[in-house]
Amino acid sequence: MDTSTATGTAMTRNKHSIPLLCAVSLSALSFNAISQQAISGSVVNASGAGVPQSVDQGNSSPDTASRQAIVITPRVKLTETWSDNVNVGRSQNQKSSGLITELAPGINIDARTSRLRAYVDYSLLGQYYTQPSGYSRTRNALNAFGRLEAVEDWMFVEFSGVISQQTISAFGTQTPTSSYNNDNSTETATFRVSPYIRGRLFSDIDYLLRYNRSTTQASAARVSDVELSEWAGQIKGGTAFQNLKWSVDATQQTADYSLGRKTDAERLYGTATYTLVPQFRVSASAGRESNNYASQEQESKNTSGYGFDWTPGERTRLSVFKEKRFFGDGHRINFNHRFPLSSVTFSDTKNVTILPNQFSTVGMGTVFDLFYQICSQLELAQDPTLSGNPTLLEIKATQCAIQRAGPMANTLVTSSFLSSRATVQRRQQLAFAIEGARNVLTVMFNRNESQTIMASNAVADDYLLNNINEIKQTGYSINLGHKLTPESSLNILATRQNSVGSGSTSIKTTTTMYQANLISKLGPKTTGSVGLRRMEFDSSANPYTENALIASISVVF
Repeated sequence: MDTSTATGTAMTRNKHSIPLLCAVSLSALSFNAISQQAISGSVVNASGAGVPQSVDQGNSSPDTASRQAIVITPRVKLTETWSDNVNVGRSQNQKSSGLITELAPGINIDARTSRLRAYVDYSLLGQYYTQPSGYSRTRNALNAFGRLEAVEDWMFVEFSGVISQQTISAFGTQTPTSSYNNDNSTETATFRVSPYIRGRLFSDIDYLLRYNRSTTQASAARVSDVELSEWAGQIKGGTAFQNLKWSVDATQQTADYSLGRKTDAERLYGTATYTLVPQFRVSASAGRESNNYASQEQESKNTSGYGFDWTPGERTRLSVFKEKRFFGDGHRINFNHRFPLSSVTFSDTKNVTILPNQFSTVGMGTVFDLFYQICSQLELAQDPTLSGNPTLLEIKATQCAIQRAGPMANTLVTSSFLSSRATVQRRQQLAFAIEGARNVLTVMFNRNESQTIMASNAVADDYLLNNINEIKQTGYSINLGHKLTPESSLNILATRQNSVGSGSTSIKTTTTMYQANLISKLGPKTTGSVGLRRMEFDSSANPYTENALIASISVVF
């Protein structure tokens, strides 16, 4: 949302004209690449606006999907929300009830050809409020990603685009969805294009050269735009010892913040991997990096690391790597195990983040995002070769996440924040999923620590405004899905998140939400749902409570 009521309709104005043109260009690229292919008919899908739609709901094989060429799915969704606290930005004793009407026409394009795999999902959301009287605005929601094989088996182009509503401050007013009049939310757009080449030299050395270019822009003037440019190269091969492999990686990255200073970083390192047994391999790395994150001048440090990968069976995978970096010890840990009717996944990473939290990694906010993380790891556990095909992995994980998230796909369960500087972040997530004939229970725990490492604090973000140098966010979510009949289901969600800032001062907020949704197919192309929600936000500045009744109807064509 916007920073003020007066600018409510400015979501499609100047700052996003360039990203929207990029979105059109990405769509045109998709259509041109498949212009000689047949077009399949539309399909039925009632997922929320802004979430990529699944063409086959996971029932088709990738080969079958590739023969479908392109599937276009127009849709329209009408949502009516009655809330006893429409304008949550007001103080608690000025609570007022009202209606929020949201009309969201949208379109989903799913392209799967021999050269192109892509999703483009766009919605234009019109919102109308009874409080304040007569207030209305429009917003954009885009989720697009894909890969084009420009030159057969040599040159590729990956692209992605996201337009969504994001939380500005971890300690400002938090809302369950982006429908509310909340000046702590802004429309943010990130677009990325990444051409790369890959091949083989001398019959035994593989090479990869990639260029990444991304732009992140926010509608709110107090949020920094970010321009990111990066080169990355890798060569790898074997040795006279069959079990010993090697690789050399080099990266150069420049990040330019509109409200902060430009940063540059370079890194060169080599890695050796030795397979002890087919199920277990160890690895070690050494190199050097330089950057100007913690100083106005470039500083160089040696790096080193070690780790292992263990795959005792098809259902279990554990990967651990620890590194000595310029900021201290960094690491990445991933574990997943599938039981016959359940699964457990765990991830723990610590590294430098350049982009704002919401765009540095997939999976940072909605029910769909959290399920996406689980599904990505499960898909990798079933097919480790997907690590070399990120677009196909994204397609499969998206299908899985849409199925699991259900009607609450766009409900916020983890609220992050936007920053205008490089930070060191540690992210942890533990998830359990239990599936039965009619029930699916998912329990997720998350923890995120963010520390500033910038040489200058003259950036108006959470760190400077609250006089802190570390932000910790912890939370959990419990989601139960129960199939009542073949055409209807019940979803119950409970979430809680704490945000704590520490430094010269201390600040804390707590967000708790309970929600229940009943969803049912009303016809071959029509789906309806009704839901109840209770929201509790506790802070020293502006605590509030809210109760809401939500009804929606979706039609696809």
